[in-house]
Amino acid sequence: MLMEEKKKRKVKLYSYLKVWKVEKKIYAIQNIVLPVPVNPYDMLYFGIAAIVIYLFGKICPPFVAIPVVIRLGIIPYGITKYMIKVKLDGKSPIKYFVGLFIHLLTERGKSLEKYQSQTDVEKKVRLNWKCSEGWQ
Repeated sequence: MLMEEKKKRKVKLYSYLKVWKVEKKIYAIQNIVLPVPVNPYDMLYFGIAAIVIYLFGKICPPFVAIPVVIRLGIIPYGITKYMIKVKLDGKSPIKYFVGLFIHLLTERGKSLEKYQSQTDVEKKVRLNWKCSEGWQ
């Protein structure tokens, strides 16, 4: 009954700016209805954290001694809640790490423009300070 009420509710958009302010939620995956609506970024953080913890468990055998519910459930959930709240350099962590990887993967001495790569050229700059002579 709750899903029917949510489907009946309509949102009127008077401008295109409101489209981006609509909160994005996942209510079901395939035919499985989720008990709580989930934000797509929350699901992304949870999945990445669970994969990293699983791989860390394969590398470090003592980590496997932690029960599965805690290791693949509670710890990724805690990491997800932390990553939602934290801002790195004023950005979301996803945008921060994408920018970091782009910086690390591009060649040194080049600046990345929108559609083209330009090499930095060293230019000699001469400064002429003739303050005492006045303007001519």
